[in-house]
Amino acid sequence: MTRRALLAAILIALCAPPPAAHAQTIRDQQWHLDALAVPAAHEYSRGRGVVVAVVDSGVDDTVPDLAGGAVLPGVGFASATGTKGTEDTDGHGTAMAALIAGRGHDGGALGVAPEATILPVSVGSDGAKFTTAAVAEGITWAVDNGADVINLSLTTEATLTPDLLRAVNHAFDHDVVVVAGTGNDGVEHIGAPANIRGVLAVAGTERDLVPWGSSNTGPEAVLAAPAKGIVSAVPKSVVDTGYAEMDGTSAATALVSGAAALVRATYPDMNAASVVNRLITTATDAGVPGRDDATGFGQVDPVAAITADVADVERNPLAPPPRTTAAPVPTTAAPPVAERALNGPAWSGGARAGIAFGGLLAILVGTAVAGLLLSRTRRPEPPPPVPAEIPPPPEEFWKRTRW
Repeated sequence: MTRRALLAAILIALCAPPPAAHAQTIRDQQWHLDALAVPAAHEYSRGRGVVVAVVDSGVDDTVPDLAGGAVLPGVGFASATGTKGTEDTDGHGTAMAALIAGRGHDGGALGVAPEATILPVSVGSDGAKFTTAAVAEGITWAVDNGADVINLSLTTEATLTPDLLRAVNHAFDHDVVVVAGTGNDGVEHIGAPANIRGVLAVAGTERDLVPWGSSNTGPEAVLAAPAKGIVSAVPKSVVDTGYAEMDGTSAATALVSGAAALVRATYPDMNAASVVNRLITTATDAGVPGRDDATGFGQVDPVAAITADVADVERNPLAPPPRTTAAPVPTTAAPPVAERALNGPAWSGGARAGIAFGGLLAILVGTAVAGLLLSRTRRPEPPPPVPAEIPPPPEEFWKRTRW
């Protein structure tokens, strides 16, 4: 090249407009995917064939990142009765579904398991308080209609109820993984349904494995996942751009449900107990070394959960030890005792119902029941408890909205 040609080339380069800047996408805002190495996990699994039930405020199936078959027809309970679970005026359920299975169309919200299918179970599409009775109905319906994983982003201090316990046990009996949030009040208390033993109770983390300060803590905590500044898709009726940023263990719960879907897709014949065992065995330690009340076994690690050499187990490692006895429950004594056991303090941690009594114990129980019947003639029954309620996410859940 001559000197004149070289100078001309330099002049053209100097006068040329700068290259167009890369337009930032929603996916670029989802820091949690890189923190959990989700792109690497997608080299092994994307959740194909797994059904994740989202028991929440409904899932809007018109959201672009959930369009094209990502959402099945579902059901509604309580104030959502008569719907197919695909109406969501609150936005919470849709945001959770997108964190689990968002397709990420055109740089949109990408889920942890973008080829999984969402089964929407609305327990209050108008954003009203969710009753534990409606949540219990929703869990049972989801189990009976093909759910492999049930996501309960219901961060609450609600008291455990017999219906809720029975519903979760129904899920366990049908080989379903159940995931729930620990709560967002920054207190040392984890309520139902996360405190039921066997459930993956999920706390929150920030960047660099720092425990999220507003996450509820307690010995029931099992796993953690990112919970601060989480970007997901929402209905445009909630945010006109269709996307929002949020804080909360609700989001962390959805991320763990997505990880569970990846494992179930990778090992379709694996039982739910072994899926749970893989998730807790391969978690990345966070906070205080070892298992702790803030982050449980640590932050979920989808890649390790898929690829690590972990032995299968026969029973959920989080569940209470099975009760064994030589004799079945006598028909005359079992019904009243079993019903009371569900409400008793010994079961408050979420132990699974089902007690078998030997001969001597049956006699003692019969005597106790007779005494109880006699005592009822002397004093009236206490009034029935007020139905438990699970509040919708507070206004501060939606920390910022943009785009």
